[in-house]
This record gives sequence, structure tokens and C-alpha cells, in this order.
Amino acid sequence: MKFLLSILLSLPGALMAQQKTVGINQTSIPPFVRQGDQPLVGFQLFNNSKKDWTGTIHFQLVDTLQDQPVDGWFFNQQGNQYFTIEPAKKEWIEFPIHIPFEFNKPTAWELRIKTDTSTLFTTGKLQLEPWKYAAEATTPASDPEGPIVVKKTKRLITKDGRTREELLTDNATVRIGDTLLVEIEMTKSKSRKIILIEQWPAGTQPNMVRTLSTHTGASKVLQLSQEELQLEWLSATDTPLKISYQLIARYTGWFQIPPAVISGDELPAPFIRSSYSSLHIEQRKLP
Repeated sequence: MKFLLSILLSLPGALMAQQKTVGINQTSIPPFVRQGDQPLVGFQLFNNSKKDWTGTIHFQLVDTLQDQPVDGWFFNQQGNQYFTIEPAKKEWIEFPIHIPFEFNKPTAWELRIKTDTSTLFTTGKLQLEPWKYAAEATTPASDPEGPIVVKKTKRLITKDGRTREELLTDNATVRIGDTLLVEIEMTKSKSRKIILIEQWPAGTQPNMVRTLSTHTGASKVLQLSQEELQLEWLSATDTPLKISYQLIARYTGWFQIPPAVISGDELPAPFIRSSYSSLHIEQRKLP
């Protein structure tokens, strides 16, 4: 009995030693995704042992209300992969998924790593945000005298101590760590008070505290969350609404760029939406 008790007491330490030898070092999962996004969900495995670590890794998506797999909805076609990691090495394993427009249930992801002798399991929440914009309503009113909204996204490139701006076209490709400058301008508006609702691509991260600029207009942030900014902009003159802020590309995949949504007391329509596209974020290539 004492012998069995000593074995049981030694198990926690043995398991901790095993976890430090092989396991998951980092994850790359956006804090939220939108319907239509195509993120690459990534996991970095590490092997600190003295022999190869070989097995299978299984990635699954689950409807948490029904506790049922929903991989078919997300086109999770590479959910099962083989891996071999050499001693003292690390390796990223990615799973491409496509967030469906028709699916809005609470969703979790599950990851299992199986070898001949053990199984590692971890899980987490996948935060889904609905896509709110119909394609036919993404451009300003056709009235030539009406307000015009322009939204531009640029990449900031610094070389030899100088920073230049590169205008991004539709479906542009940037790399993780790139700084993006978003500029929103509204002209021909007679409204003195405008409410702006601005959402950014799911694979990016804003830094509003240091980089938000309203260019001559007085402004007040009404709400700032992980996926959107609501701003009240005031002007006593006919000064155009002009706002800019910066984003950092953080996660790999294809992500929807939502339009800017603007409303005001004297605007001809309840909302005026700028055009939108998508953004491709990829890993930075090693030299």
C-alpha cells in the first residue's frame, strides 16, 4: 500500500515534467472573427526531449449549445494532420477554416494531440461576429450633391529612418507586424454632428490611445471595443470629417474589411457606408 501511495504521489511531478518536454508553446487565434473571414488557426508545438515527437493533431469546431461538431459548416478539411518535430525544435501547425455567413451559434474549438503513449487536449472559445452589411448598401448615395465618404487603407513602410505610405488595393496582402494607416474622409456634408461607427478587420489590432486623430474636428469616443469604435464628431464650420488611426496586422488569413458607417442629423439617408474589401495577412518571410 505504501508502495502504491508513493507511485501516486510521484505522478503529478512526472506529468509536469512531461508537459515541459513536449506540448503547445503558442497559439495564433484572433480574439474575434466575422462571418466570411478565412483565418488560419495556428498552434506552435515544441519538443524539448531527446528524440523525435511524432503523432497526429486533431482540430475540431463544436456548437456549444448542442455539443455537436460543426466542422462541415466551417470547411475544416484539414482538421487531422500528422506531425514530426525533431529534438529541441518548434513547429507551427495551421488549420484553415472559413467562417460561414449562415452560422451564428456559440462555437468552441478543441485540439487533441495523440501519440502512441499519450494524448494532450486543450480547448477555447471562437468569438463569431455577424456580417451586418448587404452588398447593395455599401456605397454612398448616387446624388452628386450628397455627402461622399472615402475610406483608404495604407501600409506604413519605414526604411533608412524614413516612413512612406503605400495605398492598398482590393484584396491586398500584408504581413504580420505591418502597420496600417486607415483614413476616413467625408465631404459635402452640412451636418455639424456626425456619429461614426468604424470596425476593423478581425486579423488586426488597433492602438487608438496613441494614434487616433480627428484633424481639426472636435470628437468624443462613445465606445471602444475589441472590434469597433463609435465616435461623435462635432464641427462648427463646413470642415470635412477627417479621421485617421493605425492598425497592426496580427493574425494570418483572409479577413473582411467592414465599411465605415456614418449617420448625422442632416444627412439624406440614415446611414452612409463606404466601400469595403478584404485583407490578406501572411506570415513574415524569414531572410
